[in-house]
Amino acid sequence: MVNSKKIKSLFDNSKLDLNLSLSSEFPDWFQDFKQKSLDQFMAHNIPSITDSEWEYTKIDSLLELLFNREVLNRIDPKELPDKSIESDNDAICIHFLNGEYFASSDLPDHIMIFSKTHDKNIFKHLFKLDINPQRPFLSDMNAIIFSDTLLIKTLQNQKVDTEIHIINHSHYDSIIAPRVHIHVAENSSLKIFEHVKSSTQSVISHLMTIFCEADSNLEFYKLIEQQKDTHFLSTHTVQMAENSKVDFFSWDFGGKTSTTNTLAELDGKKSEFHYSALFTPSDDHHSGNQLRVEHKANKTKSRIKIRGVLNDQSKGVFFGKIKVNEDVLGTSAFMENKNLLISDDATISTQPILEIYNDDTECSHSATSGSIDEEKLFYIQSRGIPEIAAKQYLIGSFIKELINEITSIKIKTLLQNNFQYIDNQS
Repeated sequence: MVNSKKIKSLFDNSKLDLNLSLSSEFPDWFQDFKQKSLDQFMAHNIPSITDSEWEYTKIDSLLELLFNREVLNRIDPKELPDKSIESDNDAICIHFLNGEYFASSDLPDHIMIFSKTHDKNIFKHLFKLDINPQRPFLSDMNAIIFSDTLLIKTLQNQKVDTEIHIINHSHYDSIIAPRVHIHVAENSSLKIFEHVKSSTQSVISHLMTIFCEADSNLEFYKLIEQQKDTHFLSTHTVQMAENSKVDFFSWDFGGKTSTTNTLAELDGKKSEFHYSALFTPSDDHHSGNQLRVEHKANKTKSRIKIRGVLNDQSKGVFFGKIKVNEDVLGTSAFMENKNLLISDDATISTQPILEIYNDDTECSHSATSGSIDEEKLFYIQSRGIPEIAAKQYLIGSFIKELINEITSIKIKTLLQNNFQYIDNQS
């Protein structure tokens, strides 16, 4: 269900005109794309918190912040860090700040930045209006405020051994829209880690599209730090060809609104989609996961594992749907959501759905929510461990079941160092 009001009925969009007027370095087709996206965005119904997918999401606050800024992106080249910015010498590092992507060293041919590329027509095919009815609200919002795009596109048979590290730097009082396009060519592979640092009093609309050709492989890891008084909305679309594989992991520490929306379409036979996510909000923050996986080809596989740890007055939402079409045979789909509430005031809403239209499939789903096991807590304390340390151990063990599935030792260590409950565990 949605609110019957249209977005355009609430606000005067005149303040957006300045942000749609780009400099002459941008082609006309880009300006036209943003204007059409604005028209489409203003025609949308306002999502309602009575919809289970948008439960606890502060939509009114988000829209008010979006439409009451004189300038959405304050891009000042003088504010960009110089080449002394800290980087990982063992990775290809790309930074995002004030609406622009940049790198502290020369980029390889398979990575391009829209604002830094002379012939911007190379990117034209990437800018199409998203008419997918499952998430036009978020896609169009990103389209009207974004100003730069990162394109990562491998060549056929290209195995990229060097990890790509994308750093979204902290922002204050800003409205920004990172946009990443990933194209993994036939029989090629990539490993990407994206780090979203903490921002304050901002709106961040993140859009990422992934296309995997036949026999390709992508590992993607994402860490979203706590977003203070910030709305963070992330949209992922994944399309997979024959025998391709995607391993996706995300960890979200919550925000005023922090929601991740993922749509994966398994178009090619024997394609595999593995998605693991942690959400660990605290204080009065929110974290939500909306996930749809559609099996469109024979012998496809999906495995979904979502875990939440909620503290204080935080709120969490999980909505997951796996669909297997009628003429699709030999599929395997698994979806699991486990939640740990470590405060009496924390709240979780979970809704896993299987939509299966044939019998030649192996599918299952489960969802559980509860507090710390008192018997386990008593047992650990009986061994001389204080209560606080015992609770931290149990929470850390709950989280590490997902962390331990990560094959990259480097990324696993980085994630472990970002959460107090597992810092000192082996």
